[in-house]
Amino acid sequence: MRFNKKNLKVRYLLIDTPETVKRGVAVQPYGPEASELNEKLLKNAQNIEIEFDVYQKEDKYHRALCYVYADGKSIQEELLLSGLAEIKYVKAPDTRYLNKFKKAQNIAKSNKRNLWSN
Repeated sequence: MRFNKKNLKVRYLLIDTPETVKRGVAVQPYGPEASELNEKLLKNAQNIEIEFDVYQKEDKYHRALCYVYADGKSIQEELLLSGLAEIKYVKAPDTRYLNKFKKAQNIAKSNKRNLWSN
């Protein structure tokens, strides 16, 4: 992602998707689908916005820790609703949308979408 004319590596706050590119880890089920949905949402967007939470702005890998929006839609929430992500790495006080994300994840679980299909 380009931000202020620089490449910005982003780590989505509060969620994790199955691995597709982590060295030494096999591609996990639903990883390609999560990557595809993420790319589709971002590529087709006219406007991409990021939002930081209150505390940690960067992780140990120098990735920006933030919420990402494509045309006003939360990428994290879309991935959760699709059952292609799960809530992980919750570190207070950076929990602004945790309840909203839990609702999205619960919808995916109750509808047995992707990660929750078994």
